[in-house]
Amino acid sequence: MLKKLTGLVIASMVAVGSANAADKIMGQGATFPLPVYKDWAKGYYSDTKNQVTYSGGGSGKGVSAITDRNGDFGGTDSALKADELKEKKLLQFPTVIGSIVLAYNIDGVKDHALKLDGEAVAGIFSGKITKWNDPILTKLNPDLKLPDADIVPVVRSESSGTTFNFTSYISKANEDWAKNYGAQKTINWGAKVTPAQGNPLVAKTIKQTKNSIGYIEFAYKIKEDLNAATLKTRDGDWAEPTEENFAKAALNSNFSIDEHFYDVLAYGKGAKSYPIAAATFVLVPSDNQESAKKVTKFFSWAFESQKGKKMAKDLGYLPLPEDTVKMINEYWTKYGISPK
Repeated sequence: MLKKLTGLVIASMVAVGSANAADKIMGQGATFPLPVYKDWAKGYYSDTKNQVTYSGGGSGKGVSAITDRNGDFGGTDSALKADELKEKKLLQFPTVIGSIVLAYNIDGVKDHALKLDGEAVAGIFSGKITKWNDPILTKLNPDLKLPDADIVPVVRSESSGTTFNFTSYISKANEDWAKNYGAQKTINWGAKVTPAQGNPLVAKTIKQTKNSIGYIEFAYKIKEDLNAATLKTRDGDWAEPTEENFAKAALNSNFSIDEHFYDVLAYGKGAKSYPIAAATFVLVPSDNQESAKKVTKFFSWAFESQKGKKMAKDLGYLPLPEDTVKMINEYWTKYGISPK
């Protein structure tokens, strides 16, 4: 009897030890990948019982939080360059490719119907174009009846990688914008804007505000059932915000291990290449390999499992190509943070 009780106690201790051994990791930052990170966390827990929590707040928060070692990883849509990574003792890799769309709320104007080029987008957000029936807009949209109404630009209120990628696109598409504003995580907009924190609130603000327009990650367009503009490409044709055209833009990625995957995908070449594609990135500490390995274990599951790939596709993101995943695995091995 004593042997049986002893065996039960030992078995219980093993069970408790196994339960306690499950990984628990926490990240915060960019809202661009928030929907897919949330779904990945659920799928990962279902498959492994390892827990991942991720909260938004913007890319700036993601960088500052992991720099201060507040959590296990930071999310940013604006990749850091090698010197900054070295200074902050961080490593960096992409996780998924998405796209930024210009969502609008104009009565009578259906999804994809509004056409905008670089001049028009720069004009709206610099304040040079303030009415929907401005001649620049009506010339681009001769078949639409645009209202004689004030444009309400909705923008991010905090330091944002989505803002950086959006303004990178405008900078490449419009010389005046490049000279006067450039590509930044925070912008002193020339237009009279309505600020909102995070992709989710920008999307909700557009949905609730007539004659508004704002830049959001594609997943939030789907979630809020918003209309989004067709944009003029670098090649001069028009690209609707569709997964097919996002995939064409993704071919422009130029990742390398030596540069810690630093890249900006906006306004790439190619017919029908959607001009505001963007990768989002994860930052982990280079001086805490055990913590980083828990993070890479999660993202390895996301990159390689069919469940993880499907979750990304269902939300309108593009899973990373196999050659990029292979490169990331090499990077993890090089810096001693591979989970394998």
